[in-house]
Amino acid sequence: MGKYSYKKADTSGFNRQHIKDYNQNLGDIGNDMLDLSNGLSRHKTAEHAHTSDQIDHGGFSLRTYIDSLYNRIRNLILNADGTNVKEVVDARVDADGNVEPLLKERLDKEYYKLLRKIQRNVNVDDYGADPTGATDSTDAFVRALGNGRVRLNLSAGEYVVKGAKIPSWTYLIGQGKGVTTLKLHEDTPASEWVLTNADHAGGNRNIYVEGMTLDWNPDRQGGVNATGGINSSCLTFAKVKFGWIKDVEAVNPGLHGFDITAPTYDITTENYTADGSYYVWLDNCVASGYGDDGITTHYSEYIFISNSHCMNPSGKAHAAGAANSNGIEIDDGSKNVWVDSCYTSGNIRGVEVKAHDEWPASQNIHVTNHISYRDVRSYDARHIGHHSATDPESASAYHVTFANCTSIEPVFNSLYADISPRALVISAYKHVQISNFTAIGDPQYDYKANPMVAFQFKSRYINVNGIKMRGFKTASHDIRAFGGAQGTDYVQISGVTISESSPIGVAFGGGVYNASLIGATLIGDNGEMGVYSPNNKVELAAINVAGYASAANLGGRSYSVVPTNFKGGFKGATTSGSPLDPTSAIIAATGSNVAKGPRNFMGGVSGGSSTEGSRQAILAANNSHTKGDGPARTILSSQSVINDDGYTVVGGYGSGEASTGNIKWKIDSMNGNIQGVGRVESVSDFKDVAEYFESLDGQKIDSGLMVTLEGDKIRKAQPGDSVDGVISETAGVVLGGAGFYWNDRFLRNEFGGMIYETITENGRELTVPKENPNYDPTLEYIPRDERVEWHIVGLIGQIHVRIDDTVRVGDRVTAGTDGIATKTEDNGGFKVMRIKTAYDSEKGYGVAVIFMR
Repeated sequence: MGKYSYKKADTSGFNRQHIKDYNQNLGDIGNDMLDLSNGLSRHKTAEHAHTSDQIDHGGFSLRTYIDSLYNRIRNLILNADGTNVKEVVDARVDADGNVEPLLKERLDKEYYKLLRKIQRNVNVDDYGADPTGATDSTDAFVRALGNGRVRLNLSAGEYVVKGAKIPSWTYLIGQGKGVTTLKLHEDTPASEWVLTNADHAGGNRNIYVEGMTLDWNPDRQGGVNATGGINSSCLTFAKVKFGWIKDVEAVNPGLHGFDITAPTYDITTENYTADGSYYVWLDNCVASGYGDDGITTHYSEYIFISNSHCMNPSGKAHAAGAANSNGIEIDDGSKNVWVDSCYTSGNIRGVEVKAHDEWPASQNIHVTNHISYRDVRSYDARHIGHHSATDPESASAYHVTFANCTSIEPVFNSLYADISPRALVISAYKHVQISNFTAIGDPQYDYKANPMVAFQFKSRYINVNGIKMRGFKTASHDIRAFGGAQGTDYVQISGVTISESSPIGVAFGGGVYNASLIGATLIGDNGEMGVYSPNNKVELAAINVAGYASAANLGGRSYSVVPTNFKGGFKGATTSGSPLDPTSAIIAATGSNVAKGPRNFMGGVSGGSSTEGSRQAILAANNSHTKGDGPARTILSSQSVINDDGYTVVGGYGSGEASTGNIKWKIDSMNGNIQGVGRVESVSDFKDVAEYFESLDGQKIDSGLMVTLEGDKIRKAQPGDSVDGVISETAGVVLGGAGFYWNDRFLRNEFGGMIYETITENGRELTVPKENPNYDPTLEYIPRDERVEWHIVGLIGQIHVRIDDTVRVGDRVTAGTDGIATKTEDNGGFKVMRIKTAYDSEKGYGVAVIFMR
């Protein structure tokens, strides 16, 4: 618009001043309109015409959208597992040596630097490109891109090219996915890309690609396939530093939809990421029909993949039935990769973190907020060639995080016929963190008795905190930690909820000795067992199980309730103290108590009590100690006592220093001896001392009958027999019971004393009774008190005896007919203390209490 002109009014008939003011007003209006016109023209071409708050982006202001993306990346950085803090700090230092507060801010700074470097803002159509797809636009892209420093705009439509090579400092922007399409020309070689950076060998930097669909056109020339290496993908960044790929769709690539890589996959040098890509962000990208993987990374660092979807590969880069085509694959030599809020479906593996055997594994990989739908294996971390017992340990497979990830209905897929469904698999990797993981199966689908979550193949240091599973009715296990020579170990699982799923809830294999299952709710539906382990090494606590035939099967034994099992030295309800061995415990104690040896237990102790040796115990004692390296010493309810004698239980009391001299009683488990410095007192109404004797005819003799010895056996006493005892039910002390084992189990000398021998136990010499060679421990032994031929015969004290009608209080009695007591006439026999039951002619006896001595 040119300068405004206006016509001055005629002065005839008007006041001169009025006319002057009127003309001045017209001039001012014209100048204002000119200023407005010039301002609008500048606004159209201004680089910073609007603030981000003024620009609408899908219902949100651009400022809101940028803030959302900024906070997401910031959160990803802050929620790394902390193992690569130095690398993350270093990544915030730019080439000029400036330190940015966050890595995301450094990316932003590089983005703004890209905008400042741009010298041309052009449309590829102005260089002869054809958005109708009727003619080849390759040359137009070459001319338009030039040496970079360009913002190249693409129109809506389809451009046919033989691949476009993007130089540094380039902003390539279309009108959106499905609106702007770049498609490979019919004559394009199979090795070409739709888009790649211009200089793979030397590298490029600061490249931004946005808003388009990339079609590799595999049907050209009658059908072409990937040629291998880093070729044949829709978009490849090889040795690119600072790259942005936003709102881009990759369709039917021969190899990958998006490949962030080094110039070659065959890197074996120690500094294997030196030629890789750095600081690349893929956001809101889509890949489908890929011959290998949707999104992949190789030998690259600080890669961000967000809000992207990879689905339904063709698998054509592989042999039929063996297509390892994955949604998102973090492959050989990648480091520091974040995958956030993405979605995969129909792949062999939804997200795979891996490496081939000859190359280093990906490290420090974090997958968050991901959804896998009907991928065969939703999440898989592995280092090929480092799985079997004879394979070398992986030196690089470390640090993987899966957080807030969901697996929905993993299924078989004919693209890879020999691989079975899993929600999650960890192989060879160490230091793996799994948090808030969800796996949902189809109860009607045939999982062919495969486990759904598998920890296997020499994986180590796996921490699972929060996992929810349901619906895998035809699987074998919901969670299985495989054992054996190539099994896993150091697996810690907590916060498990499983409902109506596999026959076995959580299983640990043989040789998995360092594992735990803490806090689990397992609700089966006619399941086999909630928890399984062939040993008792797994730590278990707070596990609720229902709906299984057995709650647990541990070490070959079934349990109706899962037992609590903790390893390691234990200290509870204790102000201080030290269980120095992992098999010892101190409970309910005060003071500096020390359990030094294995399998030691201290409870209710104080005063710096201590144990030495193995299998020691101190209970309810103060300032008491077991001494020596021998086994099996116990102190009970004592003060200042030392027990240095193995296989004994002692108690006592003393003041001052602890001593063996303060022992007041002792039980000898090895020899069966009981010693005490005080009296042995019966507080019941039992009043006689007795011994066991066997009846002569092997028949039972009734209580209260007098008996006489015939040899070493007894029979009912008859008139004229000496009375040697009475069958008693009131004996306070009974000898000769032989209640634990055969009376002649141990050899005796000619005086009836035990014969001893010296044995070696755990390197120590012990003196023990010598066993009779005729002793057969396989034969069942019945104690004497359960056999009718053995009787308790009262010998001394107050004893109940059967009497005839001749007996009165104060009389003396001896044996009458068949052991019934009768009055003596010669003042001999035993004195009658009282009559308990008067004589009854129908019973044929009364009952008196006599005194025997």
